[in-house]
Amino acid sequence: MSEHSKVKDSGPKRLLSSECDVGGRVFQVDLLILLNGCFASISEGKVARMGAITVAIKSGERFTSSALIPESKGAIFAGMVGEMVAGKLHGIAVVSLYLREELDTSSMKTLINEVRNLLNRD
Repeated sequence: MSEHSKVKDSGPKRLLSSECDVGGRVFQVDLLILLNGCFASISEGKVARMGAITVAIKSGERFTSSALIPESKGAIFAGMVGEMVAGKLHGIAVVSLYLREELDTSSMKTLINEVRNLLNRD
């Protein structure tokens, strides 16, 4: 067995998904957990969609996040989710956020808790 296939077979890759109702708005939350990070998708509606893209990484005790495809409705929220995921997994987080309208603080807290609950599964 080659070294490449050993790494490929031994990683913790798994897809975690949930549907979350937040104040009458439905969100699809999907996390693809990889050995060194995560792809996270938060999408408003019954069908998941790509949205604004933010990348976050934890380096030492500091977090860095950057919007690759900016989103006017949730840029700060996407960065918060990315930094939380990167910190929890000690790696890189790529977050896709698709929103139809702005999120209020209560909705943000609920969605962050949903992502946290998915990460804590197992």
